[in-house]
Amino acid sequence: MPPLLQRLFTYKTVRVATVVSATATGLYLIDTHRNARAFQRTARTAWNGILIGWDYNGLYIKLGQGIATNSTVLPPCYLTTLRVLYDDASFVDYSTVEKIIKKELGKEAREVFGTFSKLPVAAASIAQVHKATLLDGTPVAVKVQKPEIQVQVEWDLIAYRLLIKAYEYIFDLPMSFAVDYTTRHLREETDFENEVRNSELCNEFLQTDPKLRTQVYVPKVFKEHSTKQVMVAEWVDGCRSTDKQAIQSMGLSPKKVMETVVDVFAHQIFVSGFVHSDPHPGNILVRRHPDNAKRHQLLLLDHGLYMRESEEFRKQYCLFWKSLFLLDKSTIQKISRLWGVGDSQMLANATLLKPYNMDRSPNIITSSNTSVLDAYEIQMKLKTSLKDFLINSELLPKELIFIGRNMTIVRATNKTLGSPVNRINRMARWAVLGLGHPASWTSAVSTNYMASKDSNGPSLTVRQPLGFWKALSISLQAKLNYWIFETALALMSVAYHLAQFKSYVERVVLGRKSDGFEAVLDDALKKRLEQEYGIKVEGDLFDA
Repeated sequence: MPPLLQRLFTYKTVRVATVVSATATGLYLIDTHRNARAFQRTARTAWNGILIGWDYNGLYIKLGQGIATNSTVLPPCYLTTLRVLYDDASFVDYSTVEKIIKKELGKEAREVFGTFSKLPVAAASIAQVHKATLLDGTPVAVKVQKPEIQVQVEWDLIAYRLLIKAYEYIFDLPMSFAVDYTTRHLREETDFENEVRNSELCNEFLQTDPKLRTQVYVPKVFKEHSTKQVMVAEWVDGCRSTDKQAIQSMGLSPKKVMETVVDVFAHQIFVSGFVHSDPHPGNILVRRHPDNAKRHQLLLLDHGLYMRESEEFRKQYCLFWKSLFLLDKSTIQKISRLWGVGDSQMLANATLLKPYNMDRSPNIITSSNTSVLDAYEIQMKLKTSLKDFLINSELLPKELIFIGRNMTIVRATNKTLGSPVNRINRMARWAVLGLGHPASWTSAVSTNYMASKDSNGPSLTVRQPLGFWKALSISLQAKLNYWIFETALALMSVAYHLAQFKSYVERVVLGRKSDGFEAVLDDALKKRLEQEYGIKVEGDLFDA
């Protein structure tokens, strides 16, 4: 044997190699069979996180958009990689399902169900759904949590926390301020008893609105057959809210369906403050109304991930939306500062998911032939802009994270259907309704809504006795504000109808693909991000 090989294959090196190999194999087998592959998943997450951070050190751009949207500016290949890590839709076999049912319900599946489909009708990352019937013949959907989830979710959340901490250190930007809030809500999603409570509370809030309680239906949950890892609910049939052809084949109007989609989630955001945080098309089905086949009814599913707004934030958020349409720059900036946000312009863009003008000139000008030095300078200026944007992360309402996710998914649904609804105008009216006071058009009431919990100043109230001229002044101010608001909505409506007409011509006359008004807003917002912040967005990355 050559001397080199003799040095390599000494007794000591062979022994070390054998011990290392045996240890690695043992850890792999234990992790695979006893630990639900949690360590392997964490390692893949860490490795991909390192690659992304190394190859694309502009990842901190996610901070600005992540506060109010569920999108990113990473190239599509990175998105695909990350989505695979957290969207494994494999399913467990029926024998495992039987064991889970036995463990959770204390009975064999045949003792609870008359029939049970061995193959799931749907499988997601946390659970899978089987169609079954109860012993009395009632059709039900049985949601069974995958056995490895309780182990995997903790490892996944640890990996998420470590990656955020690492990026925060590398890019010197506040990114971990919402980690505890986010992980708590994601952990709650794995508790089906919590989902049962959410579905019941969602239905209670729907019943408070005379229109929504007939247009939206929450399937009944059979609590006597539900536990933390098994949930049995009423079986409902319907098509996805984005399936335009199926909706039309039922003789229903996609426009009216989309109006209800916007209304139900705007009601949650601005009125009830109890917000479904995962309203993707698979969780919103459409069927003919049981009482009138010519009308539609939405079916709200999967109530695992909800967010409860504080009453203080809900009123402030309503006021923020109203102020955007009143062009009330002072109130917009006051609320932004109250939330620890220094750049109210960027916050307005992110809230409406459209460009918003506040007489501010772009601070970064880019061109198509940006040099390497220019690109570096843009990154540094962008980093400064984001630091200026979030001046106090502790003050930022964490509710904005899940509200942004909700609004982005609803926006994407509207775009998929061809933008049949003027989403922004409709939400603005719900924001005003959420303020709830007939005198909310006056600055006095607005000041009340902006008062912080620790405010020691005098509280203004419309119940104070007013002189004639003061009352007249307030009345005129309220009327003026109302008409400014209506004028802004009217101008937005004109822009919407022009965009929809252009889209119709492109589709019908020119045979081109056109997504309507939402696509126009997308393009405008992309240009604004590039001009003002140096962010060049690729593809349809504003979509959920």
